[in-house]
Amino acid sequence: MPSHLDQPSVPRDRASRGGRQRDPAADRAILDAALALLGEGRAYGDLSMDLVAQRAGVARATIYRRWRNKEELVLAALTTLDLPVPPLAGLDLRQRLVTLVDQLRHRGQDTPLHRLMGSLLSEAVRRPHLVERFEDTVVAARREALLDALRDGVDSGELRPGLDLDDAVEILSGPMAARLILRQRPVESAKFAETIVDTFLNGTRAHPAGTTPGTAPEPPPPPEEPQP
Repeated sequence: MPSHLDQPSVPRDRASRGGRQRDPAADRAILDAALALLGEGRAYGDLSMDLVAQRAGVARATIYRRWRNKEELVLAALTTLDLPVPPLAGLDLRQRLVTLVDQLRHRGQDTPLHRLMGSLLSEAVRRPHLVERFEDTVVAARREALLDALRDGVDSGELRPGLDLDDAVEILSGPMAARLILRQRPVESAKFAETIVDTFLNGTRAHPAGTTPGTAPEPPPPPEEPQP
C-alpha cells in the first residue's frame, strides 16, 4: 500500500488536515528550491520531492500538502517567473500583436525562465504531456490575449474570415521562441517582433494593403506597345 505521502488526500488549495493556514514563506521556499535545483542544471527527470524538501528545509509532507506531484510543483514554480500580459487597451490590431510578440523577447531572453526552458524542452519527447501542461498553465494567459486580438481582427474585417486562429498563434510566437531558445540568438529590439507581425498580416489581411473592403486593387498598368 502506498503511503499517504505518495497519495495525499488533501486538496492542493487547503491548508492541511488540521485546518492550519498555509505558510506563504514555506510556499516561497519550496518554489525557490525547485527553481534553484533546475537552474543549477539538474534535469527534470533527476529532480525529486526529497531533493526539493532538503533544499527548502521542509518536510516532504509539506510539499505534498501543496502540490500532488513533481509536475505540478515544477509548473507552479515556472509560473512564478512569468510576466503578466501587458496592457493592450486602446491599441490597434498591429500594435496589440507586436506588443504580445515582443513580450516573448522580454520573458524568454536572459531570464531564469529562459534558462529553465531548456530543461523542460529536453523532456518534450519523453513527456509530451508536460509541455502541454506548460502551455495550459504558464502560457495560457498570453495565448488567450493573442487569440482575443486575432478574433477582434476577424470580426472587424481586418483579417480574412475562416483564419485558423490556433495556427495563427503558432505562426506569431514560433519565430521568437526559435530564435531565443533553440538558436540561442539574442534579439536586441522590438524590430524582430514588428517583422514577424507585418509578415503575418501581409498574408492574412482580408484585403490587400492600400485598398478598402468592397474595392478592388488597382489593376496593373497595360504592357507597353512594342516600338516599330
